[in-house]
Amino acid sequence: PYYFAPAAEPFHEVITDFQREFQETIGKNHAKYFDANGWFYFTKEVFDLLYPSYGDTYPTYNGGIGMTYEQGGSGRAGLGIITSIGDTLTLKDRIAHHHTTGLSTVEVASKNVTKLNDEFKKFYRDKNFKYNTYVMNGNPDKIEALADLLSRHEIEFQTGTNSTFKGYSYATGKSGSIKSTNKSLVISTNQPKSTLVKVLFEPTAKLSDSVTYDITAWSLPYAYGLDAIASETSVAKSTPLHSGTEYDVLKPDSYAYLADWNSMKDAQFLAELLRNKVRVRFAHKPFTLDGISHKRGTLIITKSDNKHLKNFNDILISASENNSKNVISTNTGFVESGKDFGSGYVDVIQKLNIAVLSGEPTSTLRFGEIWNFFEQQLNYPISVLGHDYFDRIDLSNYDILILPDGRGYNSFLNSYNKEKIKDWVKRGGKLIAMGGAIDGITSSDKDFKLSVKEIEKDSSTTIGSFEISEREQIKSAITGAIFKATVDNTNPLAYGYDDTYFTLKLGARSYNYLENGSAVYLSEGNNEPVSGFAGSEAKKKIAETLIFGTEEMGRGQVIYMVDNPLFRGFWENGKLFFANALFMVK
Repeated sequence: PYYFAPAAEPFHEVITDFQREFQETIGKNHAKYFDANGWFYFTKEVFDLLYPSYGDTYPTYNGGIGMTYEQGGSGRAGLGIITSIGDTLTLKDRIAHHHTTGLSTVEVASKNVTKLNDEFKKFYRDKNFKYNTYVMNGNPDKIEALADLLSRHEIEFQTGTNSTFKGYSYATGKSGSIKSTNKSLVISTNQPKSTLVKVLFEPTAKLSDSVTYDITAWSLPYAYGLDAIASETSVAKSTPLHSGTEYDVLKPDSYAYLADWNSMKDAQFLAELLRNKVRVRFAHKPFTLDGISHKRGTLIITKSDNKHLKNFNDILISASENNSKNVISTNTGFVESGKDFGSGYVDVIQKLNIAVLSGEPTSTLRFGEIWNFFEQQLNYPISVLGHDYFDRIDLSNYDILILPDGRGYNSFLNSYNKEKIKDWVKRGGKLIAMGGAIDGITSSDKDFKLSVKEIEKDSSTTIGSFEISEREQIKSAITGAIFKATVDNTNPLAYGYDDTYFTLKLGARSYNYLENGSAVYLSEGNNEPVSGFAGSEAKKKIAETLIFGTEEMGRGQVIYMVDNPLFRGFWENGKLFFANALFMVK
């Protein structure tokens, strides 16, 4: 049938009484017309008003009356479709339903013009939120990426003024403090977009109901991997944040050029160099050169590696400017500590031929995130392989194969396809298995060392009400919650990261640690979410389990991504893990 407002709980606490009431007013007007025509509809179910990325919540958090209108049938209904009770729902019916709710919305709005305008003005008056200021420090590239997001949403921000702020620490979940500098990102709720600021930056959203349509945690300091404090202290206006990069002058007669590796911007810089046939090395060990310390993953671009490029310097300068990337010149490969540039601990990054599986076994959403990552963010070529002709593909043409999350792998990975993939890996291929693809590829196969975590089930039986079964099921669910994970940043999959990472979990899928390759994992005692909802049984299941890991198989590698580092393109701090899987894991 047809759905229209009012929405289901949970409503976010910032939604005003008027916004709630007006949904009810419009819904009752729709119902009047649907009743007169004998049309079926439902309200106050499924579609809540919490996560800010919906088509109804985003305008609501900007002062509007956001609502979902949805007609059963979706894209497959065509000119007509047989419903579950044997009736026919036609395209003409669907148009009539939407046409009616559209005109009904205009009708109610036209009768309430003065009230709508008055309430819209009232929405932008000063608010009395608990936290008045959000202060963030961290990687300048991540600060700049978040500043760009805020600018696109017309949210005001500024630099720090050498002040100390006390408040809620996102890193510890307790009271803490932070020192702001002229490189800090400071966002005040004393601005027109104060409600949107509160929703996007609050450490944890208040839930009036644990049964939700989508994720329950999205706080941007976690998503961008920044050290942050939510403070009750107000801040005076100061200088807007400067996002420009000051470049070192590249000396054309240098022995080599060095670039750090700790953000998505660094991955974009590398991708541009590889597209232009520049040979790039990277360090597996920290080193010191010219008095400067460099971490694992540091990019090393030597002049001798690139003698084949007549315009090498021009390419390097262009790539650094295009990606706002500072590159350091050096006249020697003889390091003061660590490993020299000719060492076996310094690997060459070859230009890679990468493929991703598409079609029935994969989720279209998860496939789309990967495709978007390559084409719109990393700007690196990728081949799309259809599941229906996969058995005819020569995998030796590819260096990397990505299996996106999905539910259809048990049928796709028949004995032929599975053996084909394993043989390719053993000969030197790199397999990246994500989400549900992990179950498909590892199930009942001793060649893969990853194992599903088993927990003892309660053998006792109880008699419960049929009506509360949904509440019982939620105990085993994680509705998009954030957890604090431990990182082994000596693993190439985790180069560029600190020793902790906040991961967004979308479910309770869980695997035991790998013996040597556990790059990111939930350590003992870290199975409580720092933000969002996780059921009691789900928390037991994910305790001490793998998040990202690597496993050698023959001459190749298998990379497991239990959680999704590319979720909807907004989990910025996860993207470097995916870049590491491509370029750093050997």
